[in-house]
Amino acid sequence: MKRAIVFTTLLITLTCSAFGQTSPDIKQKMENAKIAIQQWDNEHLLDSLDQENLPRKVTGGLMASANMSNFIIMNAGQRAYSYMKIGGELGAFIDFTVSKHFAIQGRLMFTAEQNQFAIDETRKRMWSFGMDIPVFFLGRFGNMEKGYLQFGGGPYTHFTFASNIPDKYSNDLATVVVENKDAVLHDNHSGLGVTVGYEFPLGIQINANYLLSLSDILSYRKHAVVSSSPGSMYPQRVSLGIAYRWK
Repeated sequence: MKRAIVFTTLLITLTCSAFGQTSPDIKQKMENAKIAIQQWDNEHLLDSLDQENLPRKVTGGLMASANMSNFIIMNAGQRAYSYMKIGGELGAFIDFTVSKHFAIQGRLMFTAEQNQFAIDETRKRMWSFGMDIPVFFLGRFGNMEKGYLQFGGGPYTHFTFASNIPDKYSNDLATVVVENKDAVLHDNHSGLGVTVGYEFPLGIQINANYLLSLSDILSYRKHAVVSSSPGSMYPQRVSLGIAYRWK
């Protein structure tokens, strides 16, 4: 409607000019029409910058976080506990913008994790270095140029490069979590994650994340008597960090 009024005004002023009417009043109307058209163009430009009508595009950036992690221990009695300790993450992400309010984001994060594992009066610090590959399906609300809120979730997988987590060749955990059975702790696992964050106009982001393994990293070697695992351990991690997205 506004555009129709603007062009109608311009048409009238041009018609008047064609008949030789060049009074100051006609000139002022022409200037007003030009200003109105310019304002409409600016508003239309802001709408396009809001990505409502822009094609799909791919962007990326860097991300760094502080984290805290431990194990959720189930069915192991009251003797075993795992307390969160601080660690860190560093990596990059690729962002595929599907629409104004939806995007798919893949991350590659190198992680350092640690926790305090306690059994009765005995405590042991467990640490590991590895890599996360999460894929998040994100909802976004706000202006892509002025700042927006994003949140979502998706699957992830974790690979461990080095750790002091006991394995099937160690009795450090085997005889205390479940006695008289050979315990095996697996380094790698997979699960689900959620994320929430906010991006500021310059591309700087703040993000909070939570990852929970759906893989039980504790299992037991089959014996003549024992054929299933009576105990379970699931890694979990929370993190808070910053990121920068290239536009």
